Amino acid sequence: MEKEQYAIVGRVVDVIKGVTIDQGVVVTEGNRIIGVGAVSNVVVPSGAAVIRAPEKGTILPGFIDCHGHLAGTSDDTWFNVRREDALLRGVRDVRQLLDSGFTTIREMSIYGAPLRRAIEKGYFVGPRIITGGQVLSVTAGHGDTDTGLPLEYAKDNPLCLLVDGVDECVKGVRKQFRNGADFIKVCATGGVSSQSDGLDDVQFSDEELRAIVAEAKRHGSYVAAHCIGTAGTLQALHAGVETVEHGCMLDEECVTWMATHGVSLVTTLSIAMNVAKSMRVPEWMRRKAAGVMQKTVRAFSMAKAAGINIALGTDYTNTKNSPFAHIGNEFLAIAECGFSNMEALQIGTINAARAIRMDEEVGSLEIGKFADIVISSDDATQDLKAVSTCDGICFTMKDGKVIKNTI
Repeated sequence: MEKEQYAIVGRVVDVIKGVTIDQGVVVTEGNRIIGVGAVSNVVVPSGAAVIRAPEKGTILPGFIDCHGHLAGTSDDTWFNVRREDALLRGVRDVRQLLDSGFTTIREMSIYGAPLRRAIEKGYFVGPRIITGGQVLSVTAGHGDTDTGLPLEYAKDNPLCLLVDGVDECVKGVRKQFRNGADFIKVCATGGVSSQSDGLDDVQFSDEELRAIVAEAKRHGSYVAAHCIGTAGTLQALHAGVETVEHGCMLDEECVTWMATHGVSLVTTLSIAMNVAKSMRVPEWMRRKAAGVMQKTVRAFSMAKAAGINIALGTDYTNTKNSPFAHIGNEFLAIAECGFSNMEALQIGTINAARAIRMDEEVGSLEIGKFADIVISSDDATQDLKAVSTCDGICFTMKDGKVIKNTI
């Protein structure tokens, strides 16, 4: 059976070099890129189907969300949704990610593994899913989001598993890998959406965190850490985590450690902006979100100056405060923190791929990589609004298959 071939012609964005090729072409065969560069320098197979980008459009690598949740939630809590209903919502959610140009997501919930299996079997289309399974949290910590519930209901929910003590921590890690996890996520500090803790609260003991990291490494994997407060972030870094999620209160010691040890920083800026202004959430949550945003710009400026790999994450769940149709707003939020348009696009592509150990396969338009390609109707290098909503994305290819084409 012959492999499908495509020649995608137009303004190509080279995120490795940070430049555009105005009269460029990307050639695909099957699920891989086999040619890329100026039209005059690339041989296009005679049988290739030609896709021409709009005159003002840009051809980009598929976007990567390093921090999302395919939890199929409603707009209230994690607990008021039947799990079978949530999983079906997940089928809807993964398609919306593709329509918005996101061809890869690193997510945290119990639904990532079954959704990935179904996508790989061809039951429906969806992005590449890198799943962490349930997030590990201590009792009364950030993952214990609804303390009004009896502990037996809150302890083991679709998003989080509450673990206390070294033995429970190790068993929790093993449970996630048994269920198909690719990495482990922990809540190292307090957070915005949890009422029972402060942003600066340190959650795990040193022994607990080290045990989690050691067990993840024993499985050939790594740990991503939810980090808001400075003390808990430092504790997580010293324990050996590989990515810092949020990182809103980084200080010079945190930044120096991250730069020295190659730890990536994952954004999630637009969700905090949304929650800080939302009247759909409690006042205490808005207050926490506003407090986070006051310190975030400084933290990200320090990280940028130190040369830390900064990767796009959204923390979106496809609820009213975080709709997947507007998931590209993270690019705009990144730019508001002092990054250029090209830097923002790099953060959402090649930097993100590096953060999740996939830069040899995705994140840029290079020969040999997966054919994950997005076209925006307008020039994203000039205006990031071109990629901020699903309406701005006119073409999505994932794994060499055309998923969306409204050109």
